[in-house]
Amino acid sequence: MGGRKKIVGLGSVNELWGASFRESGFEYLNLESSSELSHSSPDFLVFDARTPNFQNELKQLRQEVSSPILSLVSDSISRSDLAALKNCGSTGSINFKTPPEEVIWRVKAMLRAQEIASPSTESRSADRVWFQEQVKFEIFDKSHTAWSTTLSETGIFLRTGLSFPLYSTVKLSFPLWGEPELFSCDGVIVRQEADSDLKGLGIMFQNLTGEAIRRLESFFEAYS
Repeated sequence: MGGRKKIVGLGSVNELWGASFRESGFEYLNLESSSELSHSSPDFLVFDARTPNFQNELKQLRQEVSSPILSLVSDSISRSDLAALKNCGSTGSINFKTPPEEVIWRVKAMLRAQEIASPSTESRSADRVWFQEQVKFEIFDKSHTAWSTTLSETGIFLRTGLSFPLYSTVKLSFPLWGEPELFSCDGVIVRQEADSDLKGLGIMFQNLTGEAIRRLESFFEAYS
């Protein structure tokens, strides 16, 4: 990524994240107020958006910095707030409960994407977005959990070292931001990454009901 990148956390950012950033070779600084930003020149900003005034704060931040802004959200965020984050200049969103190792992976990927293409949003394509949540999946009568990386209207990618035969069927369950109920559906493994940095399973959704399709479309209207 070319040199030691400076990550700035603004607000109540998990201290474990800060320690992990430093251990991963980043320079990390946590600030209480955006008024201190003028002296920091961040390469990447982690913004705590769990405040009533997040829209005004985010608009102001976007005027002051050109770096990617990853917004920290609660798992109970509403669809309207999710849409507002993007409209106010957020590059992407992440659940505040996400473990440090997943956050580090996400930040590195976003910085690489910025250097390669300087995208205006975090979307990897028209129908696939970054989405990190803990996913429960059942396969061969055993239950497992893994963190997702991307989500589309047709499937999801799970980061895991577990290996299964291609075209094995799975049952999935995960939170879909802005809804109180878990999203559950069937899937089939169509891709397996074992030799790259991104080890995991590409799963295509199967047998989606009309209601499930509507829920996914509603999520993407707000988030992508």
